[in-house]
Amino acid sequence: MSGDPDNKKAFATLKKIRTVKKAKDDADASCKSRQFDKAVSLYTDAIDECADNPILRSKLYNNRAIANSALRKHDKCVADCTSAIEIDQKYTKAYLRRATSLLSLGEPHHCERAIRDYEAAVDLVPEEEQKDIKLKIRKARVQLKRSKQKNFYKILNVHPDATDAEIKKGYRKLALKWHPDRHANSTEAEKKAAEDTFRDVNLAYEVLSDPQKRQRYDNGVEEQDLDNPHAQPGGGGG
Repeated sequence: MSGDPDNKKAFATLKKIRTVKKAKDDADASCKSRQFDKAVSLYTDAIDECADNPILRSKLYNNRAIANSALRKHDKCVADCTSAIEIDQKYTKAYLRRATSLLSLGEPHHCERAIRDYEAAVDLVPEEEQKDIKLKIRKARVQLKRSKQKNFYKILNVHPDATDAEIKKGYRKLALKWHPDRHANSTEAEKKAAEDTFRDVNLAYEVLSDPQKRQRYDNGVEEQDLDNPHAQPGGGGG
């Protein structure tokens, strides 16, 4: 029996299943304990071992995307979600996760792709789940509009999901770079450009370092209305 080719094939298959399961279980455990670099490595091992199981492979790509997103490696998260969707075009979680990372990347073409992902997800979920995704679409459209205008996140060179510490770090670096005293010997045009940039940096920090103003800004309230707690997106206010 031990020399039976069918038995050898079955044994090899069983061994591969066990290898993939262990790698996935270890990766899941690493994610839960916030060891995301380790999780990415383990998910990669599992993906490499299950080429003949597309459904599981799709789930593993999505799980690795979660770990990459937690590491703020949004390009890699987008790539993993894309791989998951190529296998399973009805993978709602992959569409939603990819949209979130695309918005974190923040360029206009990223925002446009995120909106398309949310729209695809709306068609895949039950009616009672559509309201939340439609709200995400509205917020993504606000971000798309902002990405084509003066953008406080871009001014401070941080992503829209930046932490308070990252915003402060970006501000300090740019405030030092563009402080007028550092440009005292520049031409008049260069001085003017430095002063304008310094003013924008300070304004961006004033808004993004204030939780209430940042929330209003993210919701689409116009710059001139950010001090109004009753202001609505598009210029409306109480």
